[in-house]
Amino acid sequence: MHVLILGAGALGSLMGARLSKTEVQTTLYSTNEDHTKAILKNGLLVEELDGSTQTFPMTACSTPHAVDKAADVVLVTVKSYATRQAVSSILRCCNRATVFLTLQNGIGNWEQIAQAARPEQALLGTTAQGATLLKPGRIRHGGNGPTFIGERDGPPTARVHDIVKVFMTAGLPTGSSDRMEHLIWEKLMVNVGINAITALTNIRNGVIADLEAGRSLSRIAVLEALQVAQSKGFSLGEEMVERVLNVARATAVNRSSMGQDVDRKKRTEIDAINGAIVQFAEEAGIAVPVNRTLTQLIQVMQSNYLNCSQ
Repeated sequence: MHVLILGAGALGSLMGARLSKTEVQTTLYSTNEDHTKAILKNGLLVEELDGSTQTFPMTACSTPHAVDKAADVVLVTVKSYATRQAVSSILRCCNRATVFLTLQNGIGNWEQIAQAARPEQALLGTTAQGATLLKPGRIRHGGNGPTFIGERDGPPTARVHDIVKVFMTAGLPTGSSDRMEHLIWEKLMVNVGINAITALTNIRNGVIADLEAGRSLSRIAVLEALQVAQSKGFSLGEEMVERVLNVARATAVNRSSMGQDVDRKKRTEIDAINGAIVQFAEEAGIAVPVNRTLTQLIQVMQSNYLNCSQ
């Protein structure tokens, strides 16, 4: 099996490092040339949860023309807004049997993959693994959590079970599910309660759970999002508030992906996270003032630094 990691940032690099220890051929693909050059020269350095550092020799590239073998599985870990374009750009490295598995944040990624490739090639996935890109060629594993994979509709198929086995062999706690859209919404709650807050306040995930103000803000954002989830037919209870805080504790040393984007003055995924909650809320006639404020604050900050860099 050849697994192509499409979008080898922090999370993609971590997944690639784990998979590289199996018999699976793994290729990291990133448009960050400094990152790929550092990996090719020195290997991928991973700061582990126990404080140790491991080096993983990896195949990495910054252009699809450098991929020398068709991918059996494409692990999609690019930013949500780049999904369709990114998948389209590597179709020459794929064939009709290639499976595209999204492990991204936010809502709507499966649909973007299905439009770029074919719907029957796309699988849904969600992961609670956390990682931070420290510098080119070096990441920190910031949190260890379960990964789930499944078809969009129906029970897990043979291809789902095959990928689950590979992930388990790689040391990644993974299971299959026939409720993937429900799990995607659960992860959205986590993103809603952590990402924008950490990005705006320049904190790591654990601070949200440590401070009363952080817990309160996260709680209100998640409670608003739960109303929206109910309107979309997903029955998620208020226990999600504590689950979000538990994720923040479990990934305490991790800088959220949105926080990393802001640190590097890059476009964020706010539109697919809190922004998606705002959009769905408008359609359902639900008031979500905290999510609207978080979305607008990120949009203002993002617009400012993106315009300044042009």
